[in-house]
Parts: sequence; structure tokens; C-alpha cells
Amino acid sequence: MFVDVAQRVGAADNLSVSDKSRGGWSLALVVLLVVLSVVSLGAGVRSIPLSAISDALWATDLSNPDHIVIMEMRVPRLIGALLIGASLAMAGAIMQIVTRNPLADPGLFGVNAGASMAVVLSIWGAGISAAGLFIWPAMAGAFVVSLAVYALANLGQGGASPLRMALAGAAVSSFLLALVRGVLLVSQQTLETYRFWVVGSLQGVKPEVLLQLWPFFAAGFVACLILGRWLNALSLGEDLAKSLGTKMGIVKGLSLFAVVCLSGGSVALAGPVAFVGLVVPHVARRFSGADSAWLLLFSALLGALFVLAGDILGRVLLEGRELQIGVTVALVGGPFFVYLLRKTRMMSP
Repeated sequence: MFVDVAQRVGAADNLSVSDKSRGGWSLALVVLLVVLSVVSLGAGVRSIPLSAISDALWATDLSNPDHIVIMEMRVPRLIGALLIGASLAMAGAIMQIVTRNPLADPGLFGVNAGASMAVVLSIWGAGISAAGLFIWPAMAGAFVVSLAVYALANLGQGGASPLRMALAGAAVSSFLLALVRGVLLVSQQTLETYRFWVVGSLQGVKPEVLLQLWPFFAAGFVACLILGRWLNALSLGEDLAKSLGTKMGIVKGLSLFAVVCLSGGSVALAGPVAFVGLVVPHVARRFSGADSAWLLLFSALLGALFVLAGDILGRVLLEGRELQIGVTVALVGGPFFVYLLRKTRMMSP
């Protein structure tokens, strides 16, 4: 059913778009991204004028309080928002193409569940309480569980089909999240620490954290560049892709690697941020048409815009207080997810 629905949704979404139109839209999105980035540096509880932002970027004076806020807090936060938005959106686009499921997102590989389980165990078993120390447990949990899901989907005849991956991911995620809830029920201290991480926040993004995680994001982006051409063939169906000479094992393995690096790095950086990988690729298809390489590019640009706009909104919506990015993104992503479900239901046999 998912394959059939994906084909129908894809047929509806893959509009004919010229390269000239794609180039114009991509340039417009880049300009909008630059404008929002400047707004992000100035917006917040402490509003900073454009002149101070310019001075801080080109002639940093760490004795100036505004420069300290910009360089040590808002620039890392800006970079984190851009990385997380672009990474989750591209990972979601890859998942939807590989599984041929229009409702797929990075969580389908068990990334969020694996990271959550690892963070809970690190709090409960090792007594870790600082958000900056959750990076490596979260990253390790995301990698291990994603590989376990892929291995489980490969058991039996037929290999890791889209349906097998969806079922394996759902089963493993449900099992791990049940264990997480069990630990939280018996440990109030673990719950108090975990509940701030699980909402998804950019407050803990620091330069040293970005330095630790940038190799994973870089590897994921390179994998996406390689995948662009191959995913075009895969979107036509596995049988046709094989007849065109596509090495399915390599494509699926590289796709898994890209998804885990991008979404695992994002979860480790800011906690689970829902809906970006699900919502953004559907919007990106309106700009990219049927070309997967363009889809990944527009997903990256729109994902970065989506998360950055949500971060700005969270800082200015409530005077003197801040809404976490996981909340603001869900305010938009939730209704869109309902729309997707309604659309899928209407198009089902």
C-alpha cells in the first residue's frame, strides 16, 4: 500500500520544472536565508542592532557585551539551526525515496529511539547531567540502532525491502521507547534531566560541540552529493533501477550512511526535532520537480529556513521567555502532517 501511495503522491507532487526556474528559486531561497540569518543574530531577549552585528562579525571586541553574545552564543546557534534543518530535511528526502513511503522520516531507521535510549542510559547509569555530554551517547545510540534496524530488515528472503525497513524500524523504535519510559518511571532524577533534552533545543549549541560533530555532517553532505544521480533511478522502482545498472546494495548502504550521519548528528546536537524530515521534502518537490539531486538541494535550503524561522519565532514570540525549537517546529509540522495523512487516505484504493 505504501508503495502505491508513494507513487501516486509522487506523481501529484513531481511537477514539470525547468532548470532556469530551479536556479531562480534556489537563488531566492539563498537570499532569504541570508536575511533570516542576520535577523537571527539580532533577535532575542537582548535585541542587538545591525551595526553591532556588523562590527562583531568583522572586528570582534570581546570586551563588548553585544559582541560576546553574538560570537559565543548566537553564531554557534545560527550554524546549528542551519545544519539541523538542512540535515534532517535531506535525510527525510532520502528516506522517502528509498522506502517509497511519503510519510517516512529519519525516525524510521530508529535514529531518535536509539539516541533517546542511549541518553537515558547515560543519565541513569552514568549520572551524566550536562547537555553537552549527551553528544556521544546520542550519536552512538543512533548509529547502533540504525544498523540493527537495517540488519533486521535484511533477514529472510527479499532483503531490505521498503516494507521490511518500515516494519523493522517501527518494531525496534517501539521496543526502545517502551524501555525509555520504563526507566523514566523508576527514576525521577533521570526524567527531570531527560525531559529538557527530548523536547529539542538549540540553547546548548556551543562552538566546541560543533567542532566535535562537523565530520559527521560533512560526511553526510558528501554522501548526498554522490547519491543525487542514483536516487533518480531508484525513484523509478528497484526493478527498473537494476535494469539501468544501479547497484542497489551500494545505494541502500550509502543512503543508510547519509541518513545516520545527518539525522544522528542533528539529534546529538539539539535533541529530537520532529517533522522537519517529514514535511520539508514534500514542499521541496514543488520547486525541484522529479530530479532527486535538485530535491536534496531544495530540501536543504527549505529545511534550514524552516528551523531558523522556528528558532527566531521561539525567541520573540514570548517576551522575556523562549520556546524551544522542537515546540515551534511542531506548531507548523503537526498540522501539515495531518494534511499529509488526509491526502494519503483520499488517494488510497
